[in-house]
Amino acid sequence: MSNLNHRRRVRRVGPAALALALAWPVGAAWAISAPDPGDIQPAPPGVDVLLLYGQHLRGDRVYADGKRVLDDLDLRVDLAAARYVHFFALGGKTTTFELVLPGNRQRDAFDRDGLSGVGNLIVGSSLWTHADESAGRYVTWAAYLSLPTSARAGEGLITGEDRYALELQGGYMTRLAERWSLELMGQAEFYTRDDTSRVRRDPTLRATAHLSYNPTPATRFAVSLRQSFGASERLHGERVLGSKNDTNLMLTWAQQVNERVQVQLQYTRDLSVREGPQIDGVQARLALAF
Repeated sequence: MSNLNHRRRVRRVGPAALALALAWPVGAAWAISAPDPGDIQPAPPGVDVLLLYGQHLRGDRVYADGKRVLDDLDLRVDLAAARYVHFFALGGKTTTFELVLPGNRQRDAFDRDGLSGVGNLIVGSSLWTHADESAGRYVTWAAYLSLPTSARAGEGLITGEDRYALELQGGYMTRLAERWSLELMGQAEFYTRDDTSRVRRDPTLRATAHLSYNPTPATRFAVSLRQSFGASERLHGERVLGSKNDTNLMLTWAQQVNERVQVQLQYTRDLSVREGPQIDGVQARLALAF
């Protein structure tokens, strides 16, 4: 597409639609810190785990207040992340210390050259207040703090916003039958003002359910539903993005290769979007315990 046609197209969609099109779906970068199916069951204290993620996401349709305003955003994102988890005992309870470092490259119809770089460092911790392995029941609480450490903070990199973000999580896992388990999770994210854009974001709330089937102790199939709310944005008191009310479906296959290695593949798709791009994608995860 020529630059002239590109400019005409930008004018046709209008400034509000363009703002939505260029806005990353809130929380996608944070998905790395959210527990995958089976993650609520902790490793023993003293174990260290390195998780390596690769993710490819795409989105063409953009929505505002539930109405489609753009069909050809052509958003493409390749994301990689390394996550280190150390399990230890604190007061007789299993606890973790975690570090997450993401990075990504991205492009869309409005920026064909795209952008790439290392994102913000995330520091976190989880605490299991209840762990009954015989009954398959677990209760966990977690907190993650994203620090604006990216060298590209403020340039629009989706993993490198120029703000602090705090995510709080609570999760419950129970065994439904010999091979079936259910995990329920709630998340709340709070944000400081973006120091570059001056945009303020309201908190994001999420509810997630994972239903897992284990045909063997080493194999897991899971289906997950996530509902997201909030995250409206304002600039100088004027609303620039509305609140989310989005539904996402995720399918998971995980295989425990041996005691120290697990591989996982996922497919994710937004079923409904009120605000922002509709995203689908695939993700791979390699877990190494030592």
